[in-house]
Amino acid sequence: MKAGDNMRASHNPPTSNLNEQASDADAFDAQMLDPLSAFDEAPKDRHFVTALARGVEILRCFTPRETLLGNQDLATKTGLPKATVTRLTHTLTRLGCLKRQVQTGKYQLDVGVMGIGYALLSNLSVRASSHPLMEEMAAYAQASVAMAARDRLQMVYLDVAYGKANMSTRRHIGTYLPMHLTSMGRACLAAMPENEREFILDHLRATHQDDWPMIRKGLERAFRDYADFGYCMSIGEWQRDINSVAVPMIHAQHGLLAFNCGGPSFHLPREKLEEDIGPRLVNMVNNIEAATR
Repeated sequence: MKAGDNMRASHNPPTSNLNEQASDADAFDAQMLDPLSAFDEAPKDRHFVTALARGVEILRCFTPRETLLGNQDLATKTGLPKATVTRLTHTLTRLGCLKRQVQTGKYQLDVGVMGIGYALLSNLSVRASSHPLMEEMAAYAQASVAMAARDRLQMVYLDVAYGKANMSTRRHIGTYLPMHLTSMGRACLAAMPENEREFILDHLRATHQDDWPMIRKGLERAFRDYADFGYCMSIGEWQRDINSVAVPMIHAQHGLLAFNCGGPSFHLPREKLEEDIGPRLVNMVNNIEAATR
């Protein structure tokens, strides 16, 4: 049985026509979810540049929690020979993407990477129309409202608006969230074309084999909510005492996005998400789509 059996979202969201927007959905599997484990397959693709892929994967090893990494750390994380990693970090340093600390010999991301990220954010035209509506929603809910997109098996924040009463749970642009436990990830999965969703679910199951029965149950519940109401929820499943609701949107230029509203469970109990915040978020996303047509 495939990972996604009986996990279909039948809801056609008012925000988009998924069939029209997914004309090249068959191309999604060209994105490697774990390129390092697939390097042996690279010779089958004559256009695939392994050296470039390895360099990109080195950069992706750095996170907000792991800002300093040495060659041995990077070799352990990537599974690449240390000699290969040493050449890659040297090259990335010469390119201005990494900076080496003299005291420790470890590396950190340099400003060259920021330019790439800023270029991406500057090209997100949807932010101009979505952010004012996100701010309005955040002020009403007194909670954070964010926009995110999928990156492999995670969601990454592309924009955030903050409510005044949500100081303790603020997350910023660039924050990563797990797909399978968060409302944003579940909304993204629910709105995907079926073949793409099956592909992602199969990888999630392989990555989280021990926890898959619990994960699957949560996804099935979220997909039912999406089919019935147009939103997905996460009730303390990613972080204890944090609840959230999310709605997907297909954008003609930027593809599948998700918008969420989340905060402490005492402030956003399930009932409030179901009866008030969820429907308002659906309406907000409808307005964003209308403004970006």
